[in-house]
Amino acid sequence: MMKINFFKWKCAAAVGMLLCMTDVAISQTKSAPYEGVAGWQETQDKRMEWFKEARFGLFIHWGLYSAAGGSFEGKQYPQHYAEWIQTWGKIPSKHYAEVLKPKFTLGSFDPQSWARLAKKTGMKYMVLTSRHHEGFSLFNSQQPYALKNDVTGTANLSPKGRDLYREIMDAFRQEGMKVGAYYSLLDWQHPDSYEAFQLNPNVDKHQPDHERYKAYLYGQIKELAQNYGRLDMLWPDFSSKQHEGEAWGTKHILTDLIKWQPNIIINNRFWNGLENKNGDIGTPEKYIPPTGLPGMYWEVSHTMNESYGYSAHDQNWKSFPKIMQLFVETVSKGGNFLLNVGPDGDGAIPEPAVRIMEQIGEWMKINGESIYGTTASPFQALDWGYCTQKNGKLYLHVFDRPADGKINLPIKNKVTAVYALASPKMKLKSTLENGRPAIPVDIFDSKKGPKVIVVEIQGKPIVEESLTQTQADGRIVMNANNAKLQEGKGLKIIGAHTHDPNRPNAIGQWKDLADKVFWDIKIQKPGKYRVLVNYLANSKQHGKIVLSMLGQQLPWTFVAEKEAKFKEVAMGNIEVSQQVIGEPSTKVILQATAIEGDTLPEIASITLVPIQE
Repeated sequence: MMKINFFKWKCAAAVGMLLCMTDVAISQTKSAPYEGVAGWQETQDKRMEWFKEARFGLFIHWGLYSAAGGSFEGKQYPQHYAEWIQTWGKIPSKHYAEVLKPKFTLGSFDPQSWARLAKKTGMKYMVLTSRHHEGFSLFNSQQPYALKNDVTGTANLSPKGRDLYREIMDAFRQEGMKVGAYYSLLDWQHPDSYEAFQLNPNVDKHQPDHERYKAYLYGQIKELAQNYGRLDMLWPDFSSKQHEGEAWGTKHILTDLIKWQPNIIINNRFWNGLENKNGDIGTPEKYIPPTGLPGMYWEVSHTMNESYGYSAHDQNWKSFPKIMQLFVETVSKGGNFLLNVGPDGDGAIPEPAVRIMEQIGEWMKINGESIYGTTASPFQALDWGYCTQKNGKLYLHVFDRPADGKINLPIKNKVTAVYALASPKMKLKSTLENGRPAIPVDIFDSKKGPKVIVVEIQGKPIVEESLTQTQADGRIVMNANNAKLQEGKGLKIIGAHTHDPNRPNAIGQWKDLADKVFWDIKIQKPGKYRVLVNYLANSKQHGKIVLSMLGQQLPWTFVAEKEAKFKEVAMGNIEVSQQVIGEPSTKVILQATAIEGDTLPEIASITLVPIQE
């Protein structure tokens, strides 16, 4: 998997390989969509029909790096992206190939079992690394350099008489799935690439001919498009401010690609920035944009542990509930979820990945209707989970059951039916509370994934302002997702990103004292509450805030701190009277009273925690 804007330590590890980029995850290029090539924009909606319906796909990172498994010649590389091990070790391509090709054994390689597992998981499409940055191809390229070269002998990986790429593609097509080819625009071994001789010696003082390299890219993409049957998606990777668009010969490629495969989808990575709109789909990597990517099709690729390629020592596997949260949140914001697996050099999928996929499959067997063909939630944020919708139905994915066992749904529509998707014939009774439908939620085992409740309504959702409700343990969490920002002053939600996917969404860019943040909350229990603020401490952003609610005010001062990390501290206590409990809602206001430095620190949440007396 290609990473853009590496941490400084990653840049140092790949000295000379690439220029360290500025943060391009949110940058937008000035290139015209599809380089202005005819045939793409006017057919986009038709080409994207299956993608909108699918919502869930499998990413497969498999190549020579898989045989290394995160270690090379006895040295373990702790970096999270094992597919980058050649750069971590600064290993010349010839030596790299000599050591790893004998370990790329295929002893457990069974593409049919891969495809069956993906189908059982509920996935509708697959994207395979046809070639990664090392320059080795799973497909049998007939390009002269791929067949025979002076660097590694051949850039083709398949054993004699076989074509691993074809075998995998055929297996997934046989299971009725759409298929896509990931294709690296970088090449660490080709002497005419932009990265030429960053790892390999240049004894003949060769001057890279980038036009010849562009012809090589064109020739290989042509082979993928013409020699292997239907190709539903091309997934190029990656571009930078230095090399994008025509640096790859994009106009030539796109002009012919749409003719070779009229229904193909391309991602946006011929161009710079993970959220640029120059291709068919945006490609956030290991992060979910706080509000999705309105106005465009998009897909989040995510991993089950940390690495995309196989790493024997990467045992930081996400839990099944965490995977489900990432999955459902993505779909609820209008995106597709492309979940990665990295088979080892034998071709075996790691057991923890198999277990996670089987659990997802069990959940999807019952709840797939709430994923396939759905559109984004009509609600800004929901503190108990997420919502998807289609055909007059709201699918409530409940991760945290409210303390009172009811969801106060912020809509004005008439509710015609309510039922759990697991038992659709057993209708649930909803009531009206303060004009809003109150949807009952039975106790369920959250370790088995979210409970899905279907709410059928008349007409399109008419949404009211959402209330932040009390959680089962009595806490009330006012986070950035359910905050209401005073518009026009520059406040924004800053989310996780590729290099810190666990970073919480936070209220940022607070530069003006006139800015305010509001929450409307529903308090279920009187008494004293401790107020906690979770914020990003750092040395450059500090100042003062005041929290106002129920006629009480809590001031807080952010001081400059050396270590930049999110931390949660107590601001003080708030008293909630019995009288407040009967109120439909309570407004909480957060204001700045002093801004010292460029902005206030980013604020992830304000939490009310009941004090047991």
